[in-house]
Amino acid sequence: MFRMETLYRAFATALVAAAAMTLGACSLDKQEMPGLAGPSEIVTSLSLTASPDQLPRDGSSQSIVTITARDANGQPLVGQRITLSLGASAPQGAALSQTEVTTGSNGMATFSVTAPVRGSIGDITVSATPVGTNAGNAATRIIQIRATPGNTTAPTAAFTFSPASPDVGQTVTFNASTTTDEGVPCSNCTFFWNFGGDGTATGLTATHAFSSGGSFVVTLTVTDAAGSTSTAQQTVTVSAPSIPTGLSVNPTTATAKLAQTFTASATAAPNHRITSYQFIWGDGDSNTQNSPVIQHTYQQAGSFLLTLTVRDDLGQSATANQVITVSSGLTATFTTSKSGTTVTFDASGSSSQVASTITDYAWDFDGDGSYDTNGSNPIVSHDYGANGTFRVTLKITDNRGATQTSTQTVTLP
Repeated sequence: MFRMETLYRAFATALVAAAAMTLGACSLDKQEMPGLAGPSEIVTSLSLTASPDQLPRDGSSQSIVTITARDANGQPLVGQRITLSLGASAPQGAALSQTEVTTGSNGMATFSVTAPVRGSIGDITVSATPVGTNAGNAATRIIQIRATPGNTTAPTAAFTFSPASPDVGQTVTFNASTTTDEGVPCSNCTFFWNFGGDGTATGLTATHAFSSGGSFVVTLTVTDAAGSTSTAQQTVTVSAPSIPTGLSVNPTTATAKLAQTFTASATAAPNHRITSYQFIWGDGDSNTQNSPVIQHTYQQAGSFLLTLTVRDDLGQSATANQVITVSSGLTATFTTSKSGTTVTFDASGSSSQVASTITDYAWDFDGDGSYDTNGSNPIVSHDYGANGTFRVTLKITDNRGATQTSTQTVTLP
């Protein structure tokens, strides 16, 4: 009896204590969970997309994977670190561009995945895990990229070129963008050009200027990522243009001691141009330049054989001759009057057509080639001392240094 009573009292005491604890708990303030010290794996949401989501087994094609990280409220997570990895059974050759990314201001990050090599087995699985404070709570997301059989057929080589009928030395553009591989443009192919023995080039597009005329079989060889090749050929007919024609120089006259502007003319073959003009003036001087317009000064009056040689952009040349008549710009003339054996010569009628000043009148009274100068005085007398026929020459000189002569025969008595 005593034992039962003791047990009852102990049970009652325990009930009272439990009730007191329950009442005390109801009087405490509401408690909140402490804030997280870093990004919470529990509230981080990752979404992954791949473009494209299939890659050929060529060991070079790539897919771009975009990761978007958001918090529990659906807002972008900025600066979220995310580790990346491939599955242990990743096909041979598959690779990631990096093993960790960090989201930007839009909560997004990207990386690339390289396709496996030909003959590999399995698809590509990429795992993305946010980095936080407790790896045990990290929620990994995965994305799969299918690895297709890859290049199973050779590419189909094709190309165009322009212009269709080029000349020697004219730039021709070759374009292989119409080449396909597996039914699509061949973005991972290599291209090799052989211009029929006139040179080679590489690249999707190429330019070439043929060095001679004739027919050239141009061969394009295309190699895809799997190493398969194909070729395409087209014949390019190259015309040999004619040498420059229509050479001339204007004007054909000039005045001594005065600079004269000369203009050369020449016509190159279609699609070509004159690149140089060479002037050999016939007075011992010469000039070569790119412009057809040039100045030259002849020092003396006379007829000079000007030789013009032009050269085109192909290196072809043509030559023509042109006679240039150079005048002194002076008119020499004189009159005579006789008194016994004395003759008075008057050159006052001499003149200049270029507004120069006659500075000297020189006389050869008997045709022996020796001159007596008379300065600026146009009138002079000479006593021959005997009758006879004499050849008299007047030579005038102006302030430019230009000269002009005039000859007459004087008979005494």
